[in-house]
Amino acid sequence: MYASKLQMNLADSERMAGVLEAVGYECAEDPSQAEILIYNTCSIREKAEVKVYSALGKQAKRKRDRMGDLKIVVAGCVAQQEGQQLLRRVPEVDLVMGPQFANRLDQLLEQVDSQGTQVCATEHIEIAEDITVPRRDSNLTAWVNVIYGCNEKCTYCVVPFTRGQEQSRRLEDIKREMLALGEAGYKEVTLLGQNIDAYGRDLPGMAADGSGRRQHTFTDLLRCVHDVPGIERIRFATSHPRYFTDRLVRACAELPKLCEFFHIPFQSGDDDILRAMARGYTAARYTSIISNIRRYMPDASISGDVIVGFPGETEEQYLATERLVRQIGFDRVNTAAYSPRPNTPAADWEQQVADLIKADRLNRLNAVVMEVATERAQRFMGRT
Repeated sequence: MYASKLQMNLADSERMAGVLEAVGYECAEDPSQAEILIYNTCSIREKAEVKVYSALGKQAKRKRDRMGDLKIVVAGCVAQQEGQQLLRRVPEVDLVMGPQFANRLDQLLEQVDSQGTQVCATEHIEIAEDITVPRRDSNLTAWVNVIYGCNEKCTYCVVPFTRGQEQSRRLEDIKREMLALGEAGYKEVTLLGQNIDAYGRDLPGMAADGSGRRQHTFTDLLRCVHDVPGIERIRFATSHPRYFTDRLVRACAELPKLCEFFHIPFQSGDDDILRAMARGYTAARYTSIISNIRRYMPDASISGDVIVGFPGETEEQYLATERLVRQIGFDRVNTAAYSPRPNTPAADWEQQVADLIKADRLNRLNAVVMEVATERAQRFMGRT
């Protein structure tokens, strides 16, 4: 199985491996001996499709040489994005499946066998609760999905199209999975979601205290799973600034198993760019969230994501991003130059920033990020 290194993809890969092992398959040490090849793909970055097609070309030849004694599966976001087009371009592919079908891989492969045709599974479905056990890549740390999909409408992002609408798992199912992990000797769990702090807004019910909150929020989930025996550390990713409440911050400070590490993408330091991105917050709002975290947890580590060269971004707007990075004092920032993605509004806008300018801004920002992170790390000098 070939997979991108993003957390959601890694978790999906473990689930698919668990499904296959449950029906008798074993992971091949040598890919050339595999009966099933799975490409679990990501489409966040530009040219992701080109890389997938390039890899598939080599495997298609291998399949022809082996007279069809090989199944090729393309899963994940590129599969969801390309759909039937992928099957037409590479007829040797047996199955194209979106990430919502990860726990139904065995059923889809059976469909391939019974029908003797290519299968494309990219339609929206309600994600069923897993009954199989993922094949974990670690015996100490584990991913646990708590919410699938994304309801945001960020103008640059393909995720809502490739991963579908938000679907929160039931709180009791999440806790049951964590209890099993604790019993199996796992020590650390990372809770996963595209916008994990939006957990529960699609579940029924309102809080009984009259606050107007949903009955099940991410804060409630953290308090519920915190007492799971055996689990010593709990992390979570990825958070959206729009839903990062004071109530959540206080819970993280009060619950000793919660690691003081927060990954909260900010994407830009300029309010006009944030508005064009449809992010739903301002730079000042983002700054206030980080200030609140550090009020309760002064040594908390903060990481974020940022895009430079978004359509229409001026030099001054880029410099606002530099200023925000310095003001916040990030421990780590994942930086990227804007790349147009299919089925996103910003891809069709005029005022696309030239590649040379995007590359220059990315290099300059990376230097600032490294400088700030190095300075931030000095707080631990001389401490044990």
